[in-house]
Amino acid sequence: MNWRGELNKFLASAYKNWIISRRNIFTIFELFFWPMISLLSIGLLTRFLKMDDSMVSFLLVGAIALTILQVAQIDVAYVLLFDMWSKSIKNTFIAPIKSYHLVFGALLFGILRGSVVFIILVTVSRYLFGFDFLVGGLMPVLIFLAGIYAMAAVIGIAVCVSILTFGQKADVAAWSLSGLILLVSGIYYPIDVLPSILQTLAKAIPLTYFLEYYRSIFIPGPHHLIWGASLAAFYLIFGLIMLDRAIERARKTGILLRLSE
Repeated sequence: MNWRGELNKFLASAYKNWIISRRNIFTIFELFFWPMISLLSIGLLTRFLKMDDSMVSFLLVGAIALTILQVAQIDVAYVLLFDMWSKSIKNTFIAPIKSYHLVFGALLFGILRGSVVFIILVTVSRYLFGFDFLVGGLMPVLIFLAGIYAMAAVIGIAVCVSILTFGQKADVAAWSLSGLILLVSGIYYPIDVLPSILQTLAKAIPLTYFLEYYRSIFIPGPHHLIWGASLAAFYLIFGLIMLDRAIERARKTGILLRLSE
């Protein structure tokens, strides 16, 4: 295997997102404006309600996780969204690349942007709200971020599959899926408060377990990190298989041509 060629295929996908993003002024809003609005609104809410340290940590961990997830997953989704909006999606699949080149290359750029947002939010939360996100050390942070980025990849893959299956109407999935995650994965409240059917759904989402794991640093309690990691790996593999099938089906049904000029 030509490792340099493989590496270039991954980097090409990341570079494509970089080129498009740097030309888009709204990227600034994705990196700075909306993440800050999200963190400040939750942080100020904790001040208003005079919450104790454990509840502050519960909410701020959720707010930071959700923001990083949204930033990273949209980068994976952009790998086809930009092509669909510019009606050039067929050009992507003319190149000798596989689905995993697209996904993990875009995810690489998403990790870069997500890490920038993470550093900003962690710094702001420490100086404005006295919350030290890094109190548990570096390794738990890396594990936590790895779980978020894996979940971002899964959501991004789901968006890409939707685009190749349903066409232009599917771009709404890029934003609605993260909203579903917000509802059921315990971002701002324990999943115990959900109806039983939604609790079952929450237990099928890897992010639920990574939140549980990281919050256990601030609020001691059990966690099921290995189960969450196993679910994330399963969804990634299954998602890539489904994306390959969606690409082949889109070629046969003509959706690739309909989404291109």
